[in-house]
Amino acid sequence: MRRREPPCRGMGATAVRPAPDPRGPGGLAETVDFPAPGSPEAPDGLTPRPAAAEGRGASSAAELDPLLRTRLRALAILYLAVFGLLPGWRLVVRRETDEAASAANALAVVALGAAVILLSSRRPRTTARLRALEIGMLGLIAGVLSVIYYRAMLRYSLRGDVTSVQLVMKNFVLHAAVLIVTFGMATPKRRLLAAPTVVPLAQMPFATLLALCLGHARAAEGLSRWTTPVAHLSFDALFLLILAVASTYQAGAFHRLRREASDARRLGPYRLRRRIGAGGMGEVCLAEHRLLKRPCAVKLIRPEAVADPGALARFEREVQITAALTHPNVIEVYDYGRAEDGDCYYVMEYLPGPHLRQLVERHGPLPPGRAVHLLRQVCRALSVAHAAGLIHRDIKPSNVIVAGALGIEDQAKLLDFGLVLRRAGPLAPGLTREGQVLGTPLFMAPEQATNDGRLVDGRSDLYALGAVAYYLLTGRPPFEGDDGLAVLIAHARDPVVPPSQVRADVPGDLERVVLRCLAKDPEGRFADAEGLERALGECGCAGDWGQGHAARWWRDIDAGGRLPVMPDGRPAASPSKT
Repeated sequence: MRRREPPCRGMGATAVRPAPDPRGPGGLAETVDFPAPGSPEAPDGLTPRPAAAEGRGASSAAELDPLLRTRLRALAILYLAVFGLLPGWRLVVRRETDEAASAANALAVVALGAAVILLSSRRPRTTARLRALEIGMLGLIAGVLSVIYYRAMLRYSLRGDVTSVQLVMKNFVLHAAVLIVTFGMATPKRRLLAAPTVVPLAQMPFATLLALCLGHARAAEGLSRWTTPVAHLSFDALFLLILAVASTYQAGAFHRLRREASDARRLGPYRLRRRIGAGGMGEVCLAEHRLLKRPCAVKLIRPEAVADPGALARFEREVQITAALTHPNVIEVYDYGRAEDGDCYYVMEYLPGPHLRQLVERHGPLPPGRAVHLLRQVCRALSVAHAAGLIHRDIKPSNVIVAGALGIEDQAKLLDFGLVLRRAGPLAPGLTREGQVLGTPLFMAPEQATNDGRLVDGRSDLYALGAVAYYLLTGRPPFEGDDGLAVLIAHARDPVVPPSQVRADVPGDLERVVLRCLAKDPEGRFADAEGLERALGECGCAGDWGQGHAARWWRDIDAGGRLPVMPDGRPAASPSKT
């Protein structure tokens, strides 16, 4: 038993579950589960509710990256459409062609298409690189527009058509104004960055006209018949100058508001980084202790759930139960509180590493020795919970984290006690609804699935753990299907296909242990988690995997460049890098 640490002390070496795929291993959507980062259910821009702001600070590059990427991609698509349609418009409406303008237009289409592809990829981009891409896009668009309008004004001035030159100049000013607004205000930035971006845009039409007059004597001669040029051009210059100043000011204001909104994402000493999961009652955010600069995980209850006394009671009960279960194989709770805006939250340890479902999905069924090594640890966690009179009721692969760093490779951590049931005495009123089935159908005991009045006790958790063992050894749950009700009926009625018929190398003694866990009648299962652990330890493969094997496996994964994925989508740090 390890000593309880004060809130958020030593938070870097531990974890909440990474966000799993919203569908279970058997194709059936799991209950009380979290969506994967980047999925449609968890868009980049979604952030937790602001709470308990303390202090101010600049936004990090990682926080600005999603918004900047999204805005730049939208601008690239917009101008790609403009330059894609412009040649057709010139040909159909103006009935004019210009080889130089067409070549510049084609260059813009190719470059902007490449930018759209680059910005649509999921590869992380730093803010500095995105800003460089923004400047490159702006320079390209401004240069191509200057070539197109330069060629148009040259053509009309050589003809002596001053009226058409004035019209082209007005269009050029209007296009420069659109660029000032889109690139000055659409991507929030500090004013010192916005001003160098928009001021050259305001000068672009007049610089192009000046280059035309200085470069072509005949063009300048044709423009000599322009009446009151100062009046026309000074008005346009004043218009663009005012717009440039306003755009610079607004860009800075938007940037400041984003920074303040980011700073507001704090809960006491914890700074919320990004959402990494969402369940039926709340959301989980990757967070950082502001002073220790070490990661933790914060679970917030949804505001609408706070209004439900039963939901709030379940949330508080989950915190209290998890905090009371001090064990190396149980997720540890550091802190609990309520923010100024009413959000309830608690802070958990954070551990880079996959959960069991991700481990199987990425690397296939586990070797029997490794499966036994992990299952015995879960048995120890259940022993502590059952000794305290608690039934977990939601044992499944995505509720067991596997550590992959910091010298504790393959340490299993049981989490999510949101559905826990006290064995002694009924639940508090309002914590469950009559006839309600809670849990995950793919890993649910028959008595829990049928709700037929049979006692749900520790043996129900052992059945679920047996289903997890079946999944680890074969890569699939005992019963599969898209219909949750059909899966529940199969658990209660249908015989289980022995694991060795799915995967031939499953040892016979281990198969007998798993099938005993999956007995329909609780009397046919192991009496308690200690008995199951002893049985697993007596299997012939129990000595095939240990800490040394785990350390070598994780080193090989690290050397092969296939690190476990952290909840925010980044590779987990290896022991040598932490």
